[in-house]
Amino acid sequence: MKKLLCLLFFTLILAACGNKDDAAADKTNKLEKIQEAGVINIGLEGTFPPFSYHDASGNLTGFEYEIAAQVAKDLGVEANYIETKWDSLIAGLDTDKYDFVINNISITDERKEKYDFTIPYMESVAVLAVRNDNEDMKTIEDLDGKKAAQTVTSNFAKDAEALGAEIVATTDLTSSIQLVEQGRADGTIHDRVTFLTYMQEQPDAKLKIVEGSTSSSDIALILNKNNKEFREKLNEIIQTRIEDGTFAAISEKYFGEDIITNK
Repeated sequence: MKKLLCLLFFTLILAACGNKDDAAADKTNKLEKIQEAGVINIGLEGTFPPFSYHDASGNLTGFEYEIAAQVAKDLGVEANYIETKWDSLIAGLDTDKYDFVINNISITDERKEKYDFTIPYMESVAVLAVRNDNEDMKTIEDLDGKKAAQTVTSNFAKDAEALGAEIVATTDLTSSIQLVEQGRADGTIHDRVTFLTYMQEQPDAKLKIVEGSTSSSDIALILNKNNKEFREKLNEIIQTRIEDGTFAAISEKYFGEDIITNK
């Protein structure tokens, strides 16, 4: 009886170890599983122009949509886009809802504690925009002593205050820009890409970006940890497409200039 119990005990231990090994293998072999399935699941908002959005015909498109499409093509698989609201987008990785997320996501120490990132494909830079006929403010430092139209709880408002500006409270970017165009504020700080998008969509906007920036953050694909081979393959693709100009061409299409990082 004792021998039978011992045998059963060791069998259970081996089975448990085997299950752990299988779970680890499932993660480390994600690249192989994706290529065998012929499909990669990609998380994004789909309501975030010009990064990912639906055009007049209802088709999903955008800068990051095309970046992801190129990644899938280079992997030799079909891209399956899963549109998810921002509040739960990254958390979808926890249930393997998708293989990676692309949504203008900054690399932060807090996120790195739980997830992995690829190498960056672009950089988010905070810059100052002023009226296009403003000749007094040529650099971001010229905001000192001036009025900045900002949403008061944003990091951009803190940047403006640090530069010595008086904050004119607004509710959103459009309101901030309107105050600048109306001359009720001297400038507004926001993400450079956002300004470029606005000026491309509103060619008559009385706005220009001045020299300098207050802060920046790297933007990359975010994925689950313990997928080394998958992450390295993604890095290889991103690096190749940065170097051969493919991503730059996509950037030019949506922003009118190359915003791709050279890191």
